[in-house]
Amino acid sequence: MDARGPISTALLDGLAVLLPVECAGCGAPDRGVCDACRAALQLPERAGRHLMTPPAAGGAADGRGLPLWFAVDYAGAPRAALHALKESGRVDAAKPLGRLLGVAVTQAVAALEPGLPPGAVLETLVVPSSRGAFRLRGYNPVESLLRWAGPQPRRATGLRYVRAPRDQASLGAEERWANLQGSVEAVRQRLSGRHVLLVDDVVTTGATLLECRRAAEAGGAIVWGSAALAHTAKVKRTNSELHGDLVSRQVYGGGKGAESNRPRLGRRVLD
Repeated sequence: MDARGPISTALLDGLAVLLPVECAGCGAPDRGVCDACRAALQLPERAGRHLMTPPAAGGAADGRGLPLWFAVDYAGAPRAALHALKESGRVDAAKPLGRLLGVAVTQAVAALEPGLPPGAVLETLVVPSSRGAFRLRGYNPVESLLRWAGPQPRRATGLRYVRAPRDQASLGAEERWANLQGSVEAVRQRLSGRHVLLVDDVVTTGATLLECRRAAEAGGAIVWGSAALAHTAKVKRTNSELHGDLVSRQVYGGGKGAESNRPRLGRRVLD
């Protein structure tokens, strides 16, 4: 029996007849996120930790590391559900994924706040979407996740892309760092004097977060750390495995008539 009870199950069964869907995690019919994938998205007791450092060749002059808190490894149901959210418009996957991101944000805040200067307030600062990605999706996936992340610090804003980097899918760690350098800037004085925690969805080499730290600090912010839903240490060279580099052909919603509901995504996007 579904843990949500017989009435909820019956309502979901009825909706599945009227509006057929496929599980965002595994493609099983009749549920936005099926019971098996929901179980695979259970909240961990503790977030993982990783220290991201720029590559020795061409990295930041001081070589400072950036601490990262992350909820899960980028694999299995979390990877499939995040891919569906980013590439097939499956915003129904945002709730369970957002709760996972909330674990990383909460534990990062708990670890960092004691070290802040007296009176300082830690704020979250979301990694921006590139203009092309935002035009295709109509939303920033990280913002969608944070809506379901539970209690969190107030939000700071003020980062934007000033140029479109090359597609990252086929690049190694040092190439990613070089590709992203100078691609993000702080908006005017919006971040001056603010203490921030950078937030992203999935992190591989950390090149995006390190570039965002550079830009935020150039704008006067103090960056204390970062949090993400997922982390993978392996740089993959296949399309769409890292940051939604190649738009999926997966049909949004599944079932009869689903194609008309699918977002018109048909080219590479970069986050």
